[in-house]
Amino acid sequence: MIPIRKKWLTWCAILLLSSAVLGCTGTDSEGLKASPKVEEKADPANELSEKLTITWMARAFEGGGWPDDHPMIQELNNKFNVDLKIQWVSADIYKEKMAVLAASNDFPDIFLALYPDFNRWKKQGLFLDVQPLLDQYPNLANIPDAELKALNPKGRVFGFPFYITQARDTLTVREDWLKKLDLAIPKTLDEFYEVAKAFTTKDPDGNGIQDTSGFTFYMDDNALFRDVEFILAGFGLRNQWRNVDGKLIPYQTQVDEWKQALTFLNRAYKEGVLDKDFAVNKVGASTVKFESGKVGFAMLNPNQFLKSRNTLTKLVPNAAYTPMEPPKGQTGLTGTSNLDMLDKNVINSRIDPKKQRRILMMLDYFLSPAGADFIKHGIEGVHYKKITDDRYQRLQAANMDRQNLINNWIFRPFNPGIQLYKWEDPAQHQAIKNMFAMNEKHKWSNPAAGLESETLTRNGTKLNANFAQAVARIIMGDAPVDSIETASAEWMANGGKQIMEEINRAYKE
Repeated sequence: MIPIRKKWLTWCAILLLSSAVLGCTGTDSEGLKASPKVEEKADPANELSEKLTITWMARAFEGGGWPDDHPMIQELNNKFNVDLKIQWVSADIYKEKMAVLAASNDFPDIFLALYPDFNRWKKQGLFLDVQPLLDQYPNLANIPDAELKALNPKGRVFGFPFYITQARDTLTVREDWLKKLDLAIPKTLDEFYEVAKAFTTKDPDGNGIQDTSGFTFYMDDNALFRDVEFILAGFGLRNQWRNVDGKLIPYQTQVDEWKQALTFLNRAYKEGVLDKDFAVNKVGASTVKFESGKVGFAMLNPNQFLKSRNTLTKLVPNAAYTPMEPPKGQTGLTGTSNLDMLDKNVINSRIDPKKQRRILMMLDYFLSPAGADFIKHGIEGVHYKKITDDRYQRLQAANMDRQNLINNWIFRPFNPGIQLYKWEDPAQHQAIKNMFAMNEKHKWSNPAAGLESETLTRNGTKLNANFAQAVARIIMGDAPVDSIETASAEWMANGGKQIMEEINRAYKE
């Protein structure tokens, strides 16, 4: 639980954030009208003649970022005649850091705007409108139109999306357990249940103890159920919102579909098919329990298949697993987990146009064939070496330098192969590509992803958490399945109706 003082400070920072941006730019409409632009054209002969300092704030994860003298940064400094200063901010505090910057009205030259901040500030004149400039940067112009324009006001492009493979994670089953119990990969949810029950009751790991379950899942910070999307989708539930004749309807109102899904999950819980600890699971719990031999099904990131296999086979040398299609519901519906591509790399509209152009040159380079190779594989002779025309060797410096941080954390091509390296086994690459292609067929998109609702921002977390807790109580048998009707009605009465109206207004815009 977040301490009261920390919550209070965070809300203060958010309030300051809004007032700071509004205070320096005027009203929303004024911000749009006054949005500064880069000079129309620059003299190519002199474009790189002046050395510029570029400040860049990036989100960092495990291990942190690079020092300023890192060879990758030095290479970019030399190529673009810049002094690149990257501030690496831990993902755990990135939101709070943005609030502090907004309160002081002191933004870097380029930074990642999380989508709630992007929505809040996109009409304030803070972000450079790059739409008029795209014809000068062909690789940026080739970003898929839907992703490029998402969340932007009509006719404007205030940022470049950070690419993620949306239909990424793959339903995976313990193949060795199937073989031991003489079972086939399930094709339907009914078959899935029977296999998962056998994984629970028939000692698939052969240790003589009933200590395994079929599957598990968790609830994330936004009160969404993760790693169980294939079951919800199979029963007809939508990914938070569904489009009915041009109107968006929240999944909290899909009472009949919820009843079917909850009957299935409640039975699974009572019979031990569903991990009894699902309600206290955290992010990554499904993978950890799969890798430790506690569950037989899990959603795995194809890019980490080898890591998971290595972890599992350390415990069970003969363990094996295989990807599978999400099982069909009774009406043939399927779905898989889906990640939303909403966060944007934005350029500060108030900095020198020379800096803006230099940043655009760098971003365009990252999406070019040469630039994409550089930000993924690093420097030839330092991080890898070429053996033959189609064979490469990764060098020790790649382990120390982590040459791929721009590709992994900052900006990268719009290609699901972003983590497939040229020194790896081509057969492994093909297997991963096949998984992505399979997942794409079962994509479970949210048509309202990133849309603004003042009520959702203000009360959505509490509303959704109350609904999710009602769902969890039903699954655990602490409330009857029919009580989902009450949970749905309360969600609507306590703000859900207003959220639906606001989301649909934003959807039409």
